[in-house]
Amino acid sequence: MQFSNMFLLVIMTLVSSSAACKCVTNGQNQVGATESCCNSLGGDFNTDDCAAGSISEHLSNFRSCCQSSGAATSDCDFP
Repeated sequence: MQFSNMFLLVIMTLVSSSAACKCVTNGQNQVGATESCCNSLGGDFNTDDCAAGSISEHLSNFRSCCQSSGAATSDCDFP
């Protein structure tokens, strides 16, 4: 039982840490643009990234916002 709880905690941590979007230029996070774009789409901004699940229906809008805010692109893929 202890092992399964620990395993689940590790998996959830990995999933939640990888499910974030940032505005980036040359691989560098543009925190101001990330926060502004995240907030404009009603997303959940935390420290330096935007929770992807909170803007999942607006990923292309997030990328457009990043670009219009001076960042090259977003690090989140969208269909």
